Amino acid sequence: MIANIYKILKSNIKNSITTSNLHKIDGIQQAILELRNKPKEERIITLSAGDYYIDNPINLSYEDEGLTIEGVSGTRLLGGKKIANWKPINDKLWCVAVPKTKNRELDFRMLMVNNRFAERARYPETGYLIHESVFDVEWLSTYEGGFKRAPSEEELTTLNFKKADIPETFVPENAEITVFHMWDESLVGVKSINRENSTIQFSNQAGWPTGAFASAYNFERRYVIWNTIEGMLKPGQWFLDRENGQIVYWPLPGELMDESEVFAPLCENVFVLRGTESKPIKNITLKGFSLMVTKAPLMSGAFGAKLFDGAISIQHGENCTLTNLEIANVGAHCIKASGENLRIENCSLHHSGAGAIRLIGSEASIRNNHIHHVGLTFPSAIALYVGATDPNLPEEWEAGQFYSDCTIEHNEIHDVPYAAICAGGKNLKILKNLIYRAMQNLYDGAGIYITFCNNALVKGNFIKDIKDAPGAGTSAYYLDEKTVDAIVEENIEINVPRPSHNHISKNNIFRNNFFIMNGKGRFTMERSDNYTFENNVVIALDGFEMYDLAFCPNFRNNIFYTKGNIITKDLDRYTVLSEYELDLKNGNINEDPQLISYVDGKIEFSPSSPAHKMGIKSIDCSDAGLVKN
Repeated sequence: MIANIYKILKSNIKNSITTSNLHKIDGIQQAILELRNKPKEERIITLSAGDYYIDNPINLSYEDEGLTIEGVSGTRLLGGKKIANWKPINDKLWCVAVPKTKNRELDFRMLMVNNRFAERARYPETGYLIHESVFDVEWLSTYEGGFKRAPSEEELTTLNFKKADIPETFVPENAEITVFHMWDESLVGVKSINRENSTIQFSNQAGWPTGAFASAYNFERRYVIWNTIEGMLKPGQWFLDRENGQIVYWPLPGELMDESEVFAPLCENVFVLRGTESKPIKNITLKGFSLMVTKAPLMSGAFGAKLFDGAISIQHGENCTLTNLEIANVGAHCIKASGENLRIENCSLHHSGAGAIRLIGSEASIRNNHIHHVGLTFPSAIALYVGATDPNLPEEWEAGQFYSDCTIEHNEIHDVPYAAICAGGKNLKILKNLIYRAMQNLYDGAGIYITFCNNALVKGNFIKDIKDAPGAGTSAYYLDEKTVDAIVEENIEINVPRPSHNHISKNNIFRNNFFIMNGKGRFTMERSDNYTFENNVVIALDGFEMYDLAFCPNFRNNIFYTKGNIITKDLDRYTVLSEYELDLKNGNINEDPQLISYVDGKIEFSPSSPAHKMGIKSIDCSDAGLVKN
């Protein structure tokens, strides 16, 4: 019972600790400490079904080598506090006082209502507001140091708004603003508003100047306001009313507040596995339970929201395994990990404020995970982010050269605001992943994005339904700066207008891929070198463009099928110098490939297809994505 918070069950094979389903962290943490006296092979904690309320992280160290913590169906670990005693404000809204906690300020950006990541008050309800801040300093490139001059603090903390956009009832103390950049966004608090000159002052710096990239890349200066009464526009929304010290919620139809289960987060992590370089944390296994409700701080998370921590946080891990977990409704990343030979397999990772997985290290296996609806608070979050690949930090490029042999395979990733997979390092393998509806919110990314990467193999993936975007746009496959000796082969993309964007990369091969677009398409190779594009099938009925074909000396034996023109454009850096219709030669043809099957990821040609003579193979990516165990 509660007093008997755990018991030791002895058997002939091993000792295990089974915890009651009515306790808090002290029971699990005490069990971990007691098992340090047991042989490594006997260190097992089994969690029975029920809810475990975690108000401080469960900490493991190198002393816990060999520990397994496992759950059964119905086991949930919740890093927050249950909120009750709701009172009606009017016929729509309910409120509850922000609960008091000892030595802790409750400030949070997510709320779980009836097992749902509830939507924060958003203004406007759909679409975006357009600000008037301008920052037209030239962007040189990441590798060349970024902007031609560094932005000032004022440029990082000020937004110029249109007078009609901000209601008079606006309360700065409550408000937070997402400012959208190109591949990134900044979440900032509001320090003050000056209506005379139509400016908002931020309480924390944006990651980029407001207005950056917009003029050069021809996109709108978008922003959204969160957490104000003006954004309470439909059922299911909530906001933290800091001015009055309460949480305000608008129930869904049929949702009764005296019967509803509402949780507010208390901690950023539920598990912290912390080793050191000299004493890594080894052979830890977490499996078979659900983990929910964590918080995230108010800050800009940098590229890919990488600065945020995870509900499970691993530092200097070695031979650790996370398997058969559900991690959902968390404020930041589901998992953030560093170390060697880490395995994340068979997990369901969804509805997170930041990304699903952020991992740095070598010999990792990320396999058979279902990842979706991430980046709900920080849309620049990358769903699955492996390697030290931040293109904005040279010190990470150097570290990334030492990470190698990571495999990302058979994951299903969908409904994400930015890139589905971003990875770097050496000897990378990205195999048999199913990706759809990526790049829903931001630009300059892809279904699969690799950078500062040597010797990558991208094979057997199936990517579909990524909408087009301005600027550097959106792609199925994006080989960015310092990607060298990559092979992209036997993949399928459907309904992605830009099959691939390539930028300051070299010696890369695109071979036997199928790029199938509804309208017009393009393949770009800006400032790249020594590309091979061979034995591919490109269907783009309204025309196709190849940017900087001079960078592709091995352009041969491809089937194009279009009723429009096939154009090549010559560039000087990013400026188009000339464009002209491509003279197909070296075995390249414009002819119907006669596909009789492709929608489900399995390519089949008719017997009379020209592909047979050209040696272009049919491929089968219908098994991309999750493998049934």
